[in-house]
Amino acid sequence: MGQVVARCGFRCDACMAYVGNNHSNDDQVKVAAAWSKYFGLNIAPEKLHCNGCWGEQCAGKDLPDPSCPIRACVMERGMNTCADCYDYPCEKMESKMNGVEEVIRQFKGKITHEEFDTYMAPYDARKTLEEMRDRRVDRID
Repeated sequence: MGQVVARCGFRCDACMAYVGNNHSNDDQVKVAAAWSKYFGLNIAPEKLHCNGCWGEQCAGKDLPDPSCPIRACVMERGMNTCADCYDYPCEKMESKMNGVEEVIRQFKGKITHEEFDTYMAPYDARKTLEEMRDRRVDRID
């Protein structure tokens, strides 16, 4: 599987809840425990099976969040991701990115590289979106 980036910059292809990475109930239990420990999210393991947010409809699914304001904004503006937006980083994205970055600061160096790569790196949206913006031929600065 190649790189799959959510509209907000999360790396679906590296996320353990994404359908291509989530192969068993054991995988779901591990993700639920890690998300609870690191992000304070309490999601039942059986609900950790995400198809990504690229489809037009998310209704009826817990993941991705059908009410995600970032997803709605990107779709309304006719873009692929926040990396395409002249308003990046907006207040909504800053809030989301700052939350993840705080968790990374809190745990980096206190967990194994494997745990970091598995349960934190996929959600470093600022890193992903900045890399995408840097690769653009028609730079948005």
